[in-house]
Amino acid sequence: MGINITKCDFSLCIFLSAFACVVRADTVWLVNGDRLSGTVQSLSDGQLELKTNYAGTLKVSWASVSTMESESTISIGNNKTKENYPVSVFPYKAGYVIIKHNDKQEIVSVKRIDELMKSEVRSDQWDWSGNIDAGVNLKNASTKTDDYNLSLNTKLKKQKWRHDISATYNREIEDNTVNTDNYSFRYAIDYMLEEQYFWQSRFSYKRDWVEDLSRQLLIGTGPGYQLWDDETGAFSVSLLGGAFSYGYSDDRRDSHFGASIHWDYQRYLIDKTVTLYSNGELGHSLDNDGVISVDAELGLRYALTSWSTFHVGYHRNIVKGTRDTLDERIFSTGLGMTWK
Repeated sequence: MGINITKCDFSLCIFLSAFACVVRADTVWLVNGDRLSGTVQSLSDGQLELKTNYAGTLKVSWASVSTMESESTISIGNNKTKENYPVSVFPYKAGYVIIKHNDKQEIVSVKRIDELMKSEVRSDQWDWSGNIDAGVNLKNASTKTDDYNLSLNTKLKKQKWRHDISATYNREIEDNTVNTDNYSFRYAIDYMLEEQYFWQSRFSYKRDWVEDLSRQLLIGTGPGYQLWDDETGAFSVSLLGGAFSYGYSDDRRDSHFGASIHWDYQRYLIDKTVTLYSNGELGHSLDNDGVISVDAELGLRYALTSWSTFHVGYHRNIVKGTRDTLDERIFSTGLGMTWK
């Protein structure tokens, strides 16, 4: 059964997907008669971002666009039905584009196009991105306090495989007394089953030299769903089943089978100068002990230059139902670097 595009009430959200392994140019015609060629990255807040080989990334006011053509298939979303339609976009007269879907076509005003974004393109080449954040707070008053925090997050992607690695270190000394001293390491590997569904296996380990609950270990595996991964950011959720293990300062240990929900959220704001991010997991044991664990982080990262950043973050770690209840809060701020 065909879809009659002419009867769809589009508040057009456009997602750009590329043909496999073929790099093609998009073309944008401006109201003043100029023509630009490149790869459309996104349209947000009235600004069209076009990546070119001759001038880097250009930002063009959408109001100055007359018409456009995409050499790749585009998915148009209907905000009422929440469905996406794969279409082709061709130029038309000033102020309009031609949308083609199956055997039907529609002439659409460019004013009805609100957002346009390039979907993630899976490649046989490694895609490496990440960031390092560091913060130092040295206070010398009635008490002397040295506070250090460091975090690393990096992701590697190749075709259907994704690797996510992160590590943190926190240390606080007040008048020669160590109040905080811990590190953590996490590794996750995803295999994309379909466009949005994936299977994840995750390992995380935390070591603390101050708290009685000195070691936390989580191993889990399960399905995940990618809500989006494009030029505006990414958001994924996974449901994992596995085992929790907790160690204490006297070398005692207890283990539990359980389940956890993990999320990874990142959104670019204000012309990509600000990044809102949140990641974490909520776990619960499947036995009578009722162990509950929460490990979550929320923060903002501001781009000072193309590679340097300033960040503000809040981290919360809660463990209940074990021999020692843990409720740790860490507020961090400082400089960092990012790459992609």
